Amino acid sequence: MAIVERADFVNKFEIHTMGANNTKLQSYIDRYEVDYLVDLFGVELYNLFIDDIENVIYAKLLDPILFQTNCGKIYNSKGIKDMLLGFIYFEYQRDSRVQQTINSAVKIKSNVSERADVLSMNLYGRFNESIETFKAIQEYLQENSTDYPTFMGVDRGYIYTSY
Repeated sequence: MAIVERADFVNKFEIHTMGANNTKLQSYIDRYEVDYLVDLFGVELYNLFIDDIENVIYAKLLDPILFQTNCGKIYNSKGIKDMLLGFIYFEYQRDSRVQQTINSAVKIKSNVSERADVLSMNLYGRFNESIETFKAIQEYLQENSTDYPTFMGVDRGYIYTSY
């Protein structure tokens, strides 16, 4: 079951897709949705989540969650869908800067306009926002380990840049 669809890439995560790019975006969704969810949950909890996504303990992870731990740290999850949109947006836009041809990889150039650089596109910001939600969901899973005893997600880090 797919959580993210091509039509979800609007507003903040807008990706213009026509023709072959529509298929390309779908391939990114198919690949990265699974990759990031497996990292988020671990294999066993991922399988439980996908098999029983309607179950209230899994369905609540799809929505935003704001909570505070016993030690006072505040976590704010924007929800799994928002997290996945940010990660897939990042992967797609990062790879779209270079096009593969039969001769080699080429940087796309236009006579009329110039492509925005990665910093001005805020790719790292989108990725890091998704990492915030990723970490918040993992903390929620740990705080509620009786509901999620098979949680074995892996840690993912932020992308740091020098401006």
